[in-house]
Amino acid sequence: MPNAGRTARTLSVVTALGLVATISAQAHLVEDFGVRRGAPAHISLSTGFNGFVGAGIKKIQVDGVQMDAFCIDPFTMALRSSPGYKFVPLTKAPESPFTLRASEATEISDLWAMFYNPGMKENKAAGLQLAIWEIVGGDDFSVIGKDYGASLMLAALRSYSGPGAGLIALTGPGQDYVVLTPPGQGDESTPTPRPHSTPTPTPHSTATPHSTPTPTPSTHSTPTSTPTPTSTPCPTRPPGPPPTPPPGPTPPPHSVPDGGSTFPLFAFAIMALLAINKIGYLVPAFTRVQTRR
Repeated sequence: MPNAGRTARTLSVVTALGLVATISAQAHLVEDFGVRRGAPAHISLSTGFNGFVGAGIKKIQVDGVQMDAFCIDPFTMALRSSPGYKFVPLTKAPESPFTLRASEATEISDLWAMFYNPGMKENKAAGLQLAIWEIVGGDDFSVIGKDYGASLMLAALRSYSGPGAGLIALTGPGQDYVVLTPPGQGDESTPTPRPHSTPTPTPHSTATPHSTPTPTPSTHSTPTSTPTPTSTPCPTRPPGPPPTPPPGPTPPPHSVPDGGSTFPLFAFAIMALLAINKIGYLVPAFTRVQTRR
C-alpha cells in the first residue's frame, strides 16, 4: 500500500508538470517596442478613431526573442508587455468580426513575399503596413492623405504568381501581429472538435433459445406442513350475579352401601311398618276415650 500511494503521488506530480508545460508552451509573453522602421499615417476607423498612427515594421520580443512584425489589428490598442499570446494561423486572427478569410491571408503572405525586407526604406515599410490594414479592415478602414504606395502594392497582387511567405499570427490580449513562422513552430490554437458519426450497429441474428426440459418430479413425497392449531376462545359468562340453579332432585349420596348390607335394611323396613300399624290402631281408641269424658 505505501508503494501504491507513492506511485499515485508521483503520477500526480508528473501530470501537473505536463499541464504546466502545455500551458507555458501555448502562452507567450509579447513585448511591443513600437515601430522601428516606418512613418506616421493618418487613418480613420469605423469605430470612431481618426488620427495619426505610426505605420511600419514593429519591433517585438516573444519570450525574449526579437522579431519583426506587422500589426494586423488596427482596431485594438497595443500593449507594452502582455502574457497570454499564442501562435495561430492567419485565418484565426484577429478577433471577430475582423478574422481573416483564407484569400485575405494569402494576400498578406504574398505582400510580405513581394515587398518585405528587414532593411527596407521607411516609406515603403509604412506603405506595406497600410496595405495590410486595408486587407484586414476593408470598408471599416481608410487612409486619409498619403498612403506611401499602399494602393500600388495592392494592385501588384493581381499579377503576382510566386510563393507566399511562411507567416503565422500572434494573438492575445493586445494587438495581433503577423510574423515569419519560427522554426518548428506550429498552430497553438484550440482545435474545434469535429462531430463524429455514430456507427450504426450491425444487427446480429438472435439465437433461438433451446427448450429447457421440464424436470421430472421426485418420487419422494413432499412433507405436508402441519398447520399450527389455533386456540379456541372459551365462552365468556355474561355480566351479573351468578344464576341460581333450577330446583331439581337431590343428588344421590356419595357413599352408597354395597350389596352385602341389603338384609338389615329389609328387616328394619318390616319393623317400621308394624310400628306404624300399631300407632294407627291406638289413635282411634284414644279418640273414643276423650269423647266419653
